[in-house]
Amino acid sequence: MATLGWSEPTRVRQSVHFRKRHLGYVTTIAYPNRDITAFTEGSPHREIVIADPREQHVALLQCYKEHWLIQCGDCYGTTDRSGALTEKQALHLAAFTLLQSETGHRLVEWVKKGIEELLAG
Repeated sequence: MATLGWSEPTRVRQSVHFRKRHLGYVTTIAYPNRDITAFTEGSPHREIVIADPREQHVALLQCYKEHWLIQCGDCYGTTDRSGALTEKQALHLAAFTLLQSETGHRLVEWVKKGIEELLAG
């Protein structure tokens, strides 16, 4: 079956630390040459997966053409804008996320705020 001309995804996994304390992991996934208009509902061209030290999912962030979709557990939210985050920014966002004591909708709001601040520069 054809892959719509998409290249293989590239994955980078890093340990997240804060003040010498291991917080968890962040994996960034990029989809080179992905046609983000191939499907009517859109297709993410970048993802960031944040996991705790036991490698349990904390947050999944998907970058679409016009927004970031944020999933924390069974709670979702979107940013008001899209834009690329660097590996350094993704690591910073992962540490920020893993240091939060909030979960669910409240964590989605914190992550949304973090993404929008990083995109604002």
